[in-house]
Amino acid sequence: MGISVFPAPSAGLTQKVQEFTSTGTFTVPSNVSTVEVFLVAGGGGGGGKGNQAARGCGGGGGGAVLSRTVSVTPGASITVTIGAGGAGGTGTGNGGAGTDGSNGSNSTFGSLLTAEGGGGGGRSDTQGLSGGCGGGAGARNSSGGGGGGGAGAAADFYSITDVMTRRGGNGTQGGAGSGGGDTVTQPACNGGVGIDGFGGGGGGGGGGTSISGAGSSGGGNGNSGVAGANATANTGGGGGGSGHNSTGQYDGGNGGSGYCRVTYWS
Repeated sequence: MGISVFPAPSAGLTQKVQEFTSTGTFTVPSNVSTVEVFLVAGGGGGGGKGNQAARGCGGGGGGAVLSRTVSVTPGASITVTIGAGGAGGTGTGNGGAGTDGSNGSNSTFGSLLTAEGGGGGGRSDTQGLSGGCGGGAGARNSSGGGGGGGAGAAADFYSITDVMTRRGGNGTQGGAGSGGGDTVTQPACNGGVGIDGFGGGGGGGGGGTSISGAGSSGGGNGNSGVAGANATANTGGGGGGSGHNSTGQYDGGNGGSGYCRVTYWS
């Protein structure tokens, strides 16, 4: 995302930018009373493989993406908290249930602004109804959520059409996640689209033998027969849901950590 140029309060000032990829402190310059904050929360982890064959897991939801112009006190110290990505769910071999992915953590700019973490993706279960949770990335100046990966289902329970309707949640101006695959003919299992590379939902895991879903804008891939891919750090992307085509143990992908950028004139 390009740096936003909000109007200078007076002539002779220079636009400056400070980025945070981990928790830290922003010290407001003595001549600054307004800053623009671009804030991204941690993405949710993808779901882990359960005990049923051919059922993919849900991808994690992307962390919320916010852009706000806020008033600050000159000379103040503001704690910037960067949310952690949620852990991917643990997969099991035959005879055991996997676990859901964990939610991502909030990112905050002091008490002035909070971006909420993305929801964890669902595990595969005996009904094949694992769905990714909606979580992050709305449009600029929106706190709405983008979709995670969708539900995976086995062909003996649900049709391809059914699978594709069991999507991750829609959020305000955010994308829905596609369904996890159950056969080699299943379309790609994309996660919800984020904003400018931030907050994409993780892809739903495939259940066939050769499908690989894709994440969007920083989300992790959902795969078939392998662990879900981790989302990229500092993007707020959701982790990919694990796929399922054998008796192996496959974990969900971890969500990406958050990010903050502060732009001001001084």
